[in-house]
Amino acid sequence: MTSGGDDRQGFSSRTPENSNPQKVTYRRGFVTRHQVTGWRFVMRRIASGVAMHDTRMLVDPLRSQSRAVLMGVLILVTAVLGCFVFSFIRPGGAAGDDPVLADRDTAALYVRVDDQLHPVLNLTSARLIAGRAVNPEQVKSSELDRFPRGSMIGIPGAPERMVQAADRGANWTVCQGSDAIAPGVTVLAGAPSGAGEQAAALAADQAVLVDTGSGMWLLWNGQRSPIDLNDRAATGALGLGTSLPAPRPISTGLFNAIPEGVALRAPQIPGAGEWAQFPLPVGAPVGSVVVAYGADNTLLYYAVLSDGLQQISPVLAALLRNANSHGLQQPPRLGADEIAALPVSQVLDADAYPDQQLRLVDAASSPVTCVNWAKPVDASTSSLTLLAGAALPVADGVSTVDLAAGPASRVAIPAGTGYLVQTVGAEAAAPAAGALFWVSDTGVRYGIEAAGNADELAKTVSALGLTEPATPIPWPVLSLFSPGPALSKDGALAVYQTPSQNPGNGEIR
Repeated sequence: MTSGGDDRQGFSSRTPENSNPQKVTYRRGFVTRHQVTGWRFVMRRIASGVAMHDTRMLVDPLRSQSRAVLMGVLILVTAVLGCFVFSFIRPGGAAGDDPVLADRDTAALYVRVDDQLHPVLNLTSARLIAGRAVNPEQVKSSELDRFPRGSMIGIPGAPERMVQAADRGANWTVCQGSDAIAPGVTVLAGAPSGAGEQAAALAADQAVLVDTGSGMWLLWNGQRSPIDLNDRAATGALGLGTSLPAPRPISTGLFNAIPEGVALRAPQIPGAGEWAQFPLPVGAPVGSVVVAYGADNTLLYYAVLSDGLQQISPVLAALLRNANSHGLQQPPRLGADEIAALPVSQVLDADAYPDQQLRLVDAASSPVTCVNWAKPVDASTSSLTLLAGAALPVADGVSTVDLAAGPASRVAIPAGTGYLVQTVGAEAAAPAAGALFWVSDTGVRYGIEAAGNADELAKTVSALGLTEPATPIPWPVLSLFSPGPALSKDGALAVYQTPSQNPGNGEIR
């Protein structure tokens, strides 16, 4: 009993004496992890005794119940997240303010024009009308029925998909094969492969002899030159000889894709046969050829012209002498000092003639003839290369598509991509300043038009989902693709009763 009338019994603390001079403060309610685990074990054992009349805990009902609750929560959370993701993949189908709509059940396309909803023939037409490259919003049929319905509009035959190729560099190849290998004309987009027996670039001394039906032409050094096979002065100077192989036929498409060069015959020289207007150490009239040794002991050829000497190639020298040697069995030889003292002339277009004799490509072993026009990105000039081989130079993974409407027989364009192109002149340095076209992977060209100035044309290009600058292309190559309808907003607003009919006089404004 305690003193002072306090009836409570006193107890001594069971906390051991602290030998540490520092005072230790015990936190009220602090327990260890093992104590909590033990308490939970005792509680589960009590629950087992109450529920199962067995404290051995062979079956733990509380744990099974907690597991069931946890699994239910996990399933619920997963279902909610799945619904959230599905709402993004397949929205509820409300029309909202989207200008282009698609029926979720039938995939039919519609475009809004003012307060009406018009059926539209294709997505390209819908984008032109909307003025921006939007994708259709999938909606329920009941949503579409809320809008007043208008007439069918759009451009029949417009491309359904317009994905611009990543490479903006120009690389166009036109090929023609024999009747057995790639007959007709094939147009390739992209760099030619040239692997194995595929057509590869001609060597500097190679040429292809072709027949247009109205004359013979020699394809060499990226150009075509007319040649008379009966002109022995020309065939002898070019090294073709007298027993020439049969020329291969050439189509109009490939023929027009190759620029024309000068005729391979002796050029007309003004005042030929007369004496030159300057003192010449040897008796050589105008139109004759003189020679001199260069610093490397090579023989150099010069044409005698009325106003001076012009250095020419051995082929052009042989061509002039074969046509008229002016009674000189051998070209007179001058010294280097005499050549340096004489005036220089530039009358002849010497670069238009081969600088060495040519070898004809065998049509049997190399039946495929091609011309490649290339202009890399940011390049100021284009290049044109002739190719020949046993097969089309189609890259791996690219297949050809036959054209039913011509003019080409087939095209080879990477599937799923097309090209925004702009026509360019035939000159190597000509800028791309012509009309804009879309070339699809099916070989169809679509003109891109806009009423007004260049800003309106840029808006049309943007509405189609395309970006400039366009890839340059020569018109002789572009003309080989099948012609398609023009792509313009005015054309997309044309009213149709059925897609097979011509557009009526009406137009949605």
